[in-house]
Amino acid sequence: MDKQTLSRISTYTKTEILCSLAEKVCGNREWVFLKKPEKTMILLSVKEPVKQSIFYLGEMLAVHCIVELSGVRGTAVIKGDDFIKVEAAALLDAAHSGNFAEFTFIEPELLNLEEERQNECKKLSSSVKKTQVNFHVLEDREA
Repeated sequence: MDKQTLSRISTYTKTEILCSLAEKVCGNREWVFLKKPEKTMILLSVKEPVKQSIFYLGEMLAVHCIVELSGVRGTAVIKGDDFIKVEAAALLDAAHSGNFAEFTFIEPELLNLEEERQNECKKLSSSVKKTQVNFHVLEDREA
């Protein structure tokens, strides 16, 4: 599993589930905050498709946290203001970065959560697609 997948799973998983997975990974390991969870604002940007220039959508509230788990640094940024969730996500990131054996035991659970999320997205997409309207334009080409 790569970091991007782990981050996406952490973002969309419920706090309780993420905390229980972090507890499984941490076990009796020592960990400390390098940066306690705190609120921050993130500037959201997208690339405009025609000129390929950057377009700023606005700001988003997020929580940022850095931990150290058995000498390995983990970091997480989660949208919203869930301090507990960002702490669990940072611990999972540290376990992933440190290649801890406990992480390999919970990896199938994490991948299952990602698969469930993708299935929900597909269901939503298919229900929205049913409402799609196709427009046709009649043009006068003689002019």
